[in-house]
Amino acid sequence: MVESSPFRMPLTEWHHQLQDINFWLNGYLNNPAYHNLEEKLDRYAVQWNVGVGPTACFTRAISSITRDVNIRNYGPFDHVIEVDMKQAAAVLGNQFDINDMLHIKVAEQLGLLEHKYDMIDAEQRYYTYNMEKKQDDTVSPLEVKYFIDPQIMQNLRTKKYLLVVHNLDRPIKPIDIHDTTEGLWLPAPGWNGSFWIISTTSQYVYDRSNKPDEPRVIKSFSGDNILILTLHSLKQAAKYISVAVGHGEEKYWHHVAVQCFHYATMLLLIPCSSNVDPPKCDAQADVSSDVLIRQWAAQGILPVMKPSVQEKMGEDTDGYHCQYYGDDIYQLGNVILEAFREYSLLQLPFSPATNDDEATISAAHFLAYHSLVVEPLTSGELCEGNYFQLERMQWISHVGDQGWHVSRDWLSQGSSGPTTLIIRHCSQHSRLFMKLESDDFLAKLPYLRVLDISYTPIESLPSSICCLQKLQLLSLKGCYNLRSPFSFPDTEITLCANNSNKKLNLLYLDLSYSNISTFQCDFFHSIPTLKELLLVKCSNLEELPLSALALSTLTKLEIIDNKKFISFSRLTEMAFDGHGTLHSFSLDGTPHIKRLSLHGCSKLESVDIKEVDALEELDLSATAIKELPDNIPNLPQLRRLLLRGVPSLRRFPWHKLDRFPDVFCLDQCSSDGTVNHDCSTPKVAQVCISDSRLFYSFKYATRDLVRRGRLLKSFNVQITSCKATTRKIQDEEGTVKTNNLHASLAAYADVNCRYLTDGVLMVSMDDVPPFRETERHVEISAVERYPHGLKYLLAVTKSISMSDDTHVSCLNDLSSLDDTHVSCLKLQRCHRMVLVFKDAYYVGRSLKNAHVSHLKSLTHFYKDWKFDYDFHALKHLRLEHCPRLEGVMPRGSALPSLVTLDILFCYNLKAIFYYNRRRHSSTSFELPCLRRIHLQELPLLEHLRDDDAVLAAPAWEELHVRGCWSLHRLPRLIDRRPGKKAVTVSGERAWWTKLRWDDRDDSHCESYEPRLPPASASIRERVIIKTYLR
Repeated sequence: MVESSPFRMPLTEWHHQLQDINFWLNGYLNNPAYHNLEEKLDRYAVQWNVGVGPTACFTRAISSITRDVNIRNYGPFDHVIEVDMKQAAAVLGNQFDINDMLHIKVAEQLGLLEHKYDMIDAEQRYYTYNMEKKQDDTVSPLEVKYFIDPQIMQNLRTKKYLLVVHNLDRPIKPIDIHDTTEGLWLPAPGWNGSFWIISTTSQYVYDRSNKPDEPRVIKSFSGDNILILTLHSLKQAAKYISVAVGHGEEKYWHHVAVQCFHYATMLLLIPCSSNVDPPKCDAQADVSSDVLIRQWAAQGILPVMKPSVQEKMGEDTDGYHCQYYGDDIYQLGNVILEAFREYSLLQLPFSPATNDDEATISAAHFLAYHSLVVEPLTSGELCEGNYFQLERMQWISHVGDQGWHVSRDWLSQGSSGPTTLIIRHCSQHSRLFMKLESDDFLAKLPYLRVLDISYTPIESLPSSICCLQKLQLLSLKGCYNLRSPFSFPDTEITLCANNSNKKLNLLYLDLSYSNISTFQCDFFHSIPTLKELLLVKCSNLEELPLSALALSTLTKLEIIDNKKFISFSRLTEMAFDGHGTLHSFSLDGTPHIKRLSLHGCSKLESVDIKEVDALEELDLSATAIKELPDNIPNLPQLRRLLLRGVPSLRRFPWHKLDRFPDVFCLDQCSSDGTVNHDCSTPKVAQVCISDSRLFYSFKYATRDLVRRGRLLKSFNVQITSCKATTRKIQDEEGTVKTNNLHASLAAYADVNCRYLTDGVLMVSMDDVPPFRETERHVEISAVERYPHGLKYLLAVTKSISMSDDTHVSCLNDLSSLDDTHVSCLKLQRCHRMVLVFKDAYYVGRSLKNAHVSHLKSLTHFYKDWKFDYDFHALKHLRLEHCPRLEGVMPRGSALPSLVTLDILFCYNLKAIFYYNRRRHSSTSFELPCLRRIHLQELPLLEHLRDDDAVLAAPAWEELHVRGCWSLHRLPRLIDRRPGKKAVTVSGERAWWTKLRWDDRDDSHCESYEPRLPPASASIRERVIIKTYLR
């Protein structure tokens, strides 16, 4: 473990230096302590870095300074290679050892990996909740061994390079400076004057990776070194924030980071005094990130992002990884906290350091432990201090009987007095508490923006609270005697000069863990600008007044673990319909709520609803919600869940479902929450989405639950472009007119109507059962991207309709349809589809009705390169307007249930049953249930089956033919039932007269009976077609 040693420069001098903002920004670079640290780090060709203290802090800053020193003293380098093993592990997982991961990251830096070697598809990781990797885009261990490793060695063998490795968390073989290291395909550092800098996550990794007799690590750092590392880490953090936000200069974010760091150090400096029990002190020291971010925002440290900046922060990003959306302070605040964690500046939860080792947990611990950014302040000074003394202070904090303040001219932001006052854990008899309850104390602090009096025995704030017109955050957290936060007297308040305003401009109000039981009816009218209301574990709270619903600027409401809470004015339902500013909503531990509606909360992005066991109905329609927590659909009593008009929804926790509401409606394509389909039918899940990736998390476990009847017994899923949805009503309105137009322009109208020939009534051509949506239906229409993610959903679907698709070339590409129950299929205008099926092992057992039309690229209905599977259940098959169709079924595929076969306007079709060269076929074939065949405008069709095999079709009754001028021979029939009438044939007279019959067998001709149309039915019996691909 690397130790820290005392300061060499006096603390008083450091304290003076740290008063200057310029010293924090870049002035430290000219300090002798910085140059001393550079000399200390310029020592080894292979420099190990285990950080400072037991938690290996400041490894980033140490490696950064060492890298800069090496480049300045020993450069230039042909390559500067910098890799992060923590990031590599998160991306690559456990399939690679530490050496392979290092090689892959080095290869990335050298540009040796093409785009397909991005290791993992981030999109798919997001939509599958990190359940699945895109294997096609990953690097295999064999590729690393035989392709990547040799190329690394070849590229670096004659080069001088600098290798910087961050966060090595597993041991490697001891490094040899003058020879290759076992397991690593990297030229030895000594070959060409190269340098390696390797930071580890623990002392153990270093001990196992380095030769004991060759120590190459800095063993101790002085207090001066740690201060320099702190200042350098802040500069690195500013660069991290600037890149993450994508807006503003690094210098600007450096200044913001310094202010945030000062405030965090002041807020988290919580000494355990005699007035505060150590266990309670430790518990309260765990300040959450949200508390810190709120106080940053209220203090004005976090910048207000303008709309144009917000758009830039989110531009060119898809919804699944867009991190910065809207004006949410938590998004920016969490970026800053992440930078602070990455560079060892701050660790949350925070507990005060009590010894030298604990002081090196983070930079904030170190500065707080040595009191380098705060000034001591006694309760007497605060109570008796005159205005001049208060005027020079900016941030004041007092915990128990100890206090301190941060006072810097560059922190004042133009205020001539304190802007933050924190008083916690003071006793009821303390002088400071009594001063707080007086009417004149707060009146002397008109510039306060943050007032935090958590865990005090206060019952109600004094009326002088109205003097704080700049107050933005009020925290009364844990005030166990609190009954009413504050109330304004009816008489005019005279304590505040020139101010009689009885309203506050409060933005954040935290009453969590207090004993408040009720509010005055007009309480929230006094704070009309409130953005966040936090009511966590208010054990006595029973209701909120209706004035809370009038908070038009509210963005966050947390009602968590309040067992007695009923609702607004004791109603069992909560409705925030149409709230225009609510950004997040939390409801936890409120067992009496039965109905909750957030319909029309257009800015609502996140909801957190837990332990609301009585909830029966939830409406999140017309919100900006991005994802649904997995516990919501699993709520035990929830029977109605509405998500209509939620275009921002990107993923849904199908994989976490144990139960499902009786009424469920999810619609991405409705902008205002109105529905595109009926959502009132119980037990039927209605889904209309524009992005099929929403089903990425619908995996085999969910599929199995559906098969067992535990989930989604009935569903209707539409996957469509929202633009197509808006056109759907117009299309449906014009359906009747369009059908009439087509009928009037039909090439052979007599085929589609009833007519009399010799007194015999012919059967209509429209006897095929219409396509019906089953209880498990999926419709795909005019999607804007390839409909990925439907593999397991389609495996439990019974009817599929696809239209206007330009992405899918074969239905099996969407799903293997294994063990499926698809019985009905309809395909229209899918112009990229070449094959409907290339594997029919499962679907052939269930498919009963298939209608395929207007597929410009289709060549075969079914074509398998290995086997010819049977379609046991197929009863009705209709194909029309497929101009490139070459064949329908291979000879070897049996159709034992086929009743009707209709093929129309397929100009390239030569044989219906074609030779596939894969399976031996006999000289006869059977269609035992066949009743009717309709063939129209098939000018190249020569045979039903390309080898003129004998057909056994005992139930065949009708054959209708139009425009099939190459069909000169009908199949010979066998196995006709005794007394069975001949097959009735309807066709052109000219075509019938040119048919060829078997002269040796009269039964061939006698098996067919012509029923030709009258001469007047078709004036032009033959139409010359110049092109067949139209």
